[in-house]
Amino acid sequence: MLAVETAERAWAATFPGGEVLLEARTLARQMQGFVMLFSILWATGNLFVVYRTIGSVQMPRRLGDLEIVEAVPQRVLFNLTLATGILSGLLLSLGTADWWRDALLAGTPPHFGVSDDILHHDLGYYVAVLPWQSTLQAHATAWTASATLVAGLLYVAIGSLRVRQGRLRTSDHARAHLALLLACLALALAWGAALDPAQVVGGLHGTVDQTALDVRLAGAAFVAAVGVATAIASLIWGWRDIPNLVLGSWAALFLAWVGCYALVPGVVRAARTSDESRLRQRRAAEEQVAFGLTPIEAGPPPAFSSIEAGLRGGGLPLWDAKRVALVAGGSPRTAVALSATPPGWLTVSLLPRGGAPRFAVETDTGLAVAGAPVRRANGDTLSWFGPGATEFAVVSPDTWPALRAQGVPLRGRLRRAALAWALQGLSLARAETDGRVLLWRRDVVDRLQRLAPFADFGEPIPALADSALWWVSWGYVSSETFPLARALPWRDQPVRYLRAGLLGAVRAATGETHVWLAPGHDSLTAAWGRHFDPLIEPRDRIPDELLRQVAYPAEVFQLAADQLARANGNDSVPWTPRPRTPFQVAPGGTLWMAIGFEAATRSAPRFVALLAGTVEAAGPALRLWRPGPAERLPPDLVGASETSPGELRIWLAGETVITLQARFAQAPDSAPHGVEKVVLTLGPRGGEGPTAPDALQALLTGQVRAPLDTTLSARWQQVRALVARADSAMTAGNLERFGQLWKEIRRLLAPAPRPR
Repeated sequence: MLAVETAERAWAATFPGGEVLLEARTLARQMQGFVMLFSILWATGNLFVVYRTIGSVQMPRRLGDLEIVEAVPQRVLFNLTLATGILSGLLLSLGTADWWRDALLAGTPPHFGVSDDILHHDLGYYVAVLPWQSTLQAHATAWTASATLVAGLLYVAIGSLRVRQGRLRTSDHARAHLALLLACLALALAWGAALDPAQVVGGLHGTVDQTALDVRLAGAAFVAAVGVATAIASLIWGWRDIPNLVLGSWAALFLAWVGCYALVPGVVRAARTSDESRLRQRRAAEEQVAFGLTPIEAGPPPAFSSIEAGLRGGGLPLWDAKRVALVAGGSPRTAVALSATPPGWLTVSLLPRGGAPRFAVETDTGLAVAGAPVRRANGDTLSWFGPGATEFAVVSPDTWPALRAQGVPLRGRLRRAALAWALQGLSLARAETDGRVLLWRRDVVDRLQRLAPFADFGEPIPALADSALWWVSWGYVSSETFPLARALPWRDQPVRYLRAGLLGAVRAATGETHVWLAPGHDSLTAAWGRHFDPLIEPRDRIPDELLRQVAYPAEVFQLAADQLARANGNDSVPWTPRPRTPFQVAPGGTLWMAIGFEAATRSAPRFVALLAGTVEAAGPALRLWRPGPAERLPPDLVGASETSPGELRIWLAGETVITLQARFAQAPDSAPHGVEKVVLTLGPRGGEGPTAPDALQALLTGQVRAPLDTTLSARWQQVRALVARADSAMTAGNLERFGQLWKEIRRLLAPAPRPR
């Protein structure tokens, strides 16, 4: 423990304001220690109350034909009680390691300045105070219920609690103890009933409907009142032996709980046919706040001046990040980011020692790769810090002077021994490491999350600023509670609130690390920023050169797209994304992320919306454009055993929809050899060719795109090509690729949904 503390303090000292991390560690230890101590005292105290009623315990033992009864020494019973209480207390304190964060945030909750329309709480109450209160109430119920159950069973075992002639009989000592425990349990349940309306509105009991608002909210007050009355009745039973009173009160509490929370809402829900349009309007407004859809501007995003400008300016790329990684980096372990100025792809190989950043520019024949303009000093390879750098490193500050500030100095025998123990690196304890510096926690995401433990950081992307390579990552804050919002899956957990409130950056060459409040950050992130000041820096310190290279936060954009499709579609005419994942374009030197939506019709899917987002000086901005009713998107290209379709990109050229998609000469699990075919459309016109200029020439010469062929025979031709690719994937043992192709086959063969 001492070695770990020494290592943590040494690492925190490498950051300005690192004492905040030490204060957080101290608070976490104090909170966990207090909860553990309280749990042990609670469990041990209740067992000792039972222990005091035990006169003696006799254990039979056979010796030949004789049966001998021996009394268990009181010392043994005492030690057994003490050990059982400590073990029970440790079990009750499990899962409380992160309580310090909930308590810290609930102490000074964020203030959104907006209240919900039902309970009139500020929205900050649902993301900060309610989770902490619910956690305390749940553990209070668990503690009192477990103590009541264990004490009751022990009293039954020793004969202090029994049923005789149909009447509950207890000793005075047992009755007083159980009465107090039952009163505490009833008050914990009453507390839960008092919190229940906020939990219902916040989504802790599932999706909110009008029945829950009309019935359960009113019933919760009744359950709370019955809970308080049950606590009083339990205390009266402990004072005066009236068993029917305590049994009747607990039966009433059980019936009230079942009736108000399950029976009555179920009956009303099955019988009513009321209009929930008002609730849907409220929910839509709250979900827009929860998933970053406010403010959202209605209208088209900035268009290319012409289709030629989109192709020749590099703003409408054919290639995607995965294929660029395979060609420019030679390995999927290559970080790729689309650059708007200059247009191209910034690539960095994630090898053990990394690689220098390079630019990949699209040409008619493929990709032209050249070195990126970075400053090199003292032979710096720019790769000490980056994604996947999980091992520590020891360097000489004389050879690498820039690393002195971010490295942990290795000086003194005791300090080296402590670091060697904490990092399980015996080489750190050797005398030859004295005077060197330790580079620890070099992985970008791990490093950023250590500085901001309340956030989850996304995949880092490379960026160039001041002729140096940086790794940039968005930090997300989330909550499982938010008024009226329905949950969406995010990182294998349901969330009702998600915002990108932080922007983190790590300099690859030196480890210089910053965590800034992101432009347009939300109130929840601002509250955390106040607690972790000065580690969390203000937004105005973000270099403009770095901010211009950052795309809209991908995970927030994906959830915003899911929420938009959920809010606008319905069971008969759902909104489906096209393509399935967002794509990036760079019109006018600005990086945009976008995704299209289609709605099924009787003839063919109709293009209904284009959602686009970018990062402006004021924060991330979204635009939603709805095309005319006659707009259609071309069908996806279908690959074969030796070809693979690229991403479909949808944008505007003037006031007309433009789409671009390439088919690559690429076998499964291999790098692409180049572009095999390009399909370009501009409104109803289309053209195709082996390169983008050829496709543009075909489009400009007046070739009209054939109407969308959605007949069974046309789909069958696409299915045959997909089956061939699926067979190749199965032969190669690529089950993931086979599953993707199988889903596409099912989509093509499934009948088009019709309105009900």
